[in-house]
Amino acid sequence: MKNKLLTLFFVVTFFALSAPSASAVTNGVVKVGLRYGSSALASANLENAEGAGYEFGYYDADRRFVSLGRTDVTTITMSLSGGSSISVTRTNTSEVLYEHNAGDRPLGVRPAGNSTWFKGYRYAGGFEYVPAGAGGLKVVNVVDLEDYVKGVVPYEMPGDWPLAALEAQAVCARTFVQGHNKHLRDEGFDVCNGVDCQVYNGRGTGRNEPSADSDRAVENTAGLCIYYNGTLVQDAVYHSSDGGATEDGYNVWGTETGYLKGKADPYESRTSVPNNSWSVTYTAAELSWILDQKGHSVGTVQDVYVSEYTPLGNVRQVTFVGSAGTKTFTGDDCRMIFYSSTYQKSVSSMRFDINGRRGGSGGLYVNGAGLLSSLDGASVISGGGTTGTLRGNSASVITSSGTVTVSCEASRPSSGGGSQNGNFVITGTGNGHNVGMSQYGAKAMAEQGYGFQEILNFYYTDITIR
Repeated sequence: MKNKLLTLFFVVTFFALSAPSASAVTNGVVKVGLRYGSSALASANLENAEGAGYEFGYYDADRRFVSLGRTDVTTITMSLSGGSSISVTRTNTSEVLYEHNAGDRPLGVRPAGNSTWFKGYRYAGGFEYVPAGAGGLKVVNVVDLEDYVKGVVPYEMPGDWPLAALEAQAVCARTFVQGHNKHLRDEGFDVCNGVDCQVYNGRGTGRNEPSADSDRAVENTAGLCIYYNGTLVQDAVYHSSDGGATEDGYNVWGTETGYLKGKADPYESRTSVPNNSWSVTYTAAELSWILDQKGHSVGTVQDVYVSEYTPLGNVRQVTFVGSAGTKTFTGDDCRMIFYSSTYQKSVSSMRFDINGRRGGSGGLYVNGAGLLSSLDGASVISGGGTTGTLRGNSASVITSSGTVTVSCEASRPSSGGGSQNGNFVITGTGNGHNVGMSQYGAKAMAEQGYGFQEILNFYYTDITIR
């Protein structure tokens, strides 16, 4: 769940006859967009994984399949045959097996068995085909909720991780799909199958498929979801690793959400997290070009610095200073503004600094609340219970990420003074947006004997699981 939407389009006849319900999932059935927008197909093949045939028809408004015909042929191809008509042929032949007018209902195809191969992946459930313009077809997998969750868990979290972590992931995945409906009205399906929603690969490729433990995690938690104040949560979001602390959803996305509250994470550091510490270097020319391409030109970038941190030490604001102006980004834009497919560079999390310094007004939060403008003269209590007084304006402290030096001194060099040999070095910990459950944190808690409910209650605030 961690990149961009494809081109959107609208099919009038489908929605006029089958208006979306208020809830994304209907009668325990999920619609997953596999190919749509720019990835729509001129023709779409299916191969029955169990050597049986197919039924043809449509899915009604309650997502029940209505059968209008069938075949024993095991390899079939769907393609537009003029207007909104869709032909089903025996693959690699012109033999027509079924004709369907998609102006009335999208074509539904259901295997006579449990699974079907499509584009190298095996899927449970059936399929819908919708004309997508320019001769293309949108392909949607129509699948039971629990089968959908089984197709998410091992692709969002390694299937050989501890069972409790996989169970926590299963509850998150099940909750997310039922609270998430941003594709429903515009596209006609509940979720996409990529990282913009959550990765879904069905029953896998044969070489890469769900594990026995990932399936068991879904079965052990069947039907369980996360609730807040008695209501299903709308964003059961998660990320790979937080690098030391999760973050309030408000500080990342600008929306106050009671169950998405950040906290210092004492667990994650107790397991091995690959590439947890990272570094990426940009030149001034690269940053200038990236900003310009994204419509935020400040001329030639002369300086960039973190201008505000949250009380938990994650980035809240980043400021760019250029020859033609200054631009400040807030929340998740602080991370995403650095992304460039051209340079193949990105900032991995919300927990970083730039050239090892802080900018802005300076100060240090204590206990996540009061802001000290200076450390000099501050009283501290040691681990042994004795009270001491700090001298100077920096001190070493122990966090869940190890020993770090903190300071209240702001450092905003004059124009151009922030670079190191003309470069800007961004270093940080963690991977993702830092909101909700840390997957590596869940792994660490599971390794220490915590159950999935304890994991979820740590990473989400004031929730119930039922």
